[in-house]
Amino acid sequence: MKFEQFIDLVDKNYYENVFEMRYGQTIMNTLHRVSPDKYDQIKNSDFDCFYDDRTAKFTLEKLEKEWVDS
Repeated sequence: MKFEQFIDLVDKNYYENVFEMRYGQTIMNTLHRVSPDKYDQIKNSDFDCFYDDRTAKFTLEKLEKEWVDS
């Protein structure tokens, strides 16, 4: 999966559940599904945006920089 495909999937999941989850939650939940190892690296770090949407921009920047297509 390319990073752009990941973002598309995040956006799709977010807009399908717009009143159920915040954007940061959607990023982390989607990341857990597509790359459990990367999720484990990010969770509980400064880049974990599950509880704080203000971190989402930095999380996505980090993911894009480190993304490995599969």
